[in-house]
Amino acid sequence: MRLTGSRDDAEDVVQDLFVGLPRALKAYREQGRFESWLKRIAVRLCLIRLRSRKRRHEVPIDAVATELAREAMNPADIVALERVILSLPATLRSVFVLREIEGFSHDEIAAMLNITATNSAQRLSRAWRQLRKDAAHA
Repeated sequence: MRLTGSRDDAEDVVQDLFVGLPRALKAYREQGRFESWLKRIAVRLCLIRLRSRKRRHEVPIDAVATELAREAMNPADIVALERVILSLPATLRSVFVLREIEGFSHDEIAAMLNITATNSAQRLSRAWRQLRKDAAHA
């Protein structure tokens, strides 16, 4: 949900993931951890859904903050955090969520998004800059 910004889209991604899993397992080469491989597939499906939504000009209705943020913040802060993260362009939001919330390295993010690790770091930097700018105007 952190990547899609929508509970419905996240549920659709999980559905697509498990429906396509038998076919995807045929291509699994048992290199690295299975969990990481599965997460990469889920991220790719999220990105496909985001691109598709962008072409249809859909706007997500609901969003979520991290579980950590939920425990540490009051509801108003959670709503503000959700809005700020969702205000980022999808290219910046995906890198921000994968790095800062999910904890992936820039190399892992680069592999998932088919970009370079340097580009991942640049996008993260831009995302933080945008978040600081938005926070200063709030």
